[in-house]
Amino acid sequence: MSVIRFPRAVEENVTPLVVFVDLQQEYVSDGRAHALSCREPWWTNAQRLLTFARQQSLPVAHFRQLKSEPFFNRATPFADWIEDFRPRPHEMVFERSQPSCYANEAFTALLNSLTRPVFLLAGLTSESNCLSTVFDAYHRGHEAALVADACGARRLGAHSEAEVHGVVSEITSLFADVVSTTEVVAQYAGRKPSLAG
Repeated sequence: MSVIRFPRAVEENVTPLVVFVDLQQEYVSDGRAHALSCREPWWTNAQRLLTFARQQSLPVAHFRQLKSEPFFNRATPFADWIEDFRPRPHEMVFERSQPSCYANEAFTALLNSLTRPVFLLAGLTSESNCLSTVFDAYHRGHEAALVADACGARRLGAHSEAEVHGVVSEITSLFADVVSTTEVVAQYAGRKPSLAG
């Protein structure tokens, strides 16, 4: 089944917030229950997107899950960032215990303070964290775009990580744009961030 995209008009002065979700050791540590078996293409594309956002001085936000459970527990090294995606001091960091990024009140307040909230979403996991964030954005009238090749999914039952991610991308397209890293780079290269948004 193919996805039909209806491109939304993008104003030249809108600067997106680039959001990286849960790029944590829990997802890449062998033997852990939530570990993904495939790291490509999401790892390389997420690195490319992060590098591009930094070069373009786009605002970057990093999310991580922290729970009072054996998984994603602050007291373990598995809750820490994947080293390649460690936030820089000037970048935003948000924490939450529920799947949607909107579970963090400061993030929700930030988006609500913008004239036109627009963000690009990349990271882990598309079937849970990213999808619930897209739903919440849609119901709030915020514009989200899933950078699909910079996201990874966990397997569900007999369905592989790639199969799950493919279905999630199609579902997401009903509520938000689904784009590639290359499309993001082409769209925002050379544009200066706006202070008006």
